Amino acid sequence: MSAPEIRKLVPSDHSAAIALFGHLNPGIPAEVLKERFETILAEHPHYHIFGAFAEGELAAVASAWIATKIWCGRYLEIDNLVVDPGVRSSGLGTALIRHLEEFAREEGCLLVVLDSYTSNHASHRLYHRLGFEIWGFHFVKPFGPLDR
Repeated sequence: MSAPEIRKLVPSDHSAAIALFGHLNPGIPAEVLKERFETILAEHPHYHIFGAFAEGELAAVASAWIATKIWCGRYLEIDNLVVDPGVRSSGLGTALIRHLEEFAREEGCLLVVLDSYTSNHASHRLYHRLGFEIWGFHFVKPFGPLDR
């Protein structure tokens, strides 16, 4: 596979991105994923979404939030990193993360953070290989089903 084109997504890419989100969140209906994505884009100007294109097709996505916290200052949080199952282990995830790290530096961020489902062992291996460390736990307390 040749080096992917990595760029910010434009509206014509959004339906393909939503389809990729479904691989990470198979229990959430596509219409809910679409609604949530559109809400994020409308309400959060500090949200950025990038795609890796292989052979002209969107094959991987990763979104990022830029914010500031007391404990660390300005940071970039990688969110929704998804590689199409048919091209996993081809370097697209690594390429996207490297691109986001450079974007974070350009934006004056002091670090990059991300969450990963505890059951997603393949992603854990990738993140460790790329220098990420586990510094804490992400606790959640749902108030009901998350697929609505």
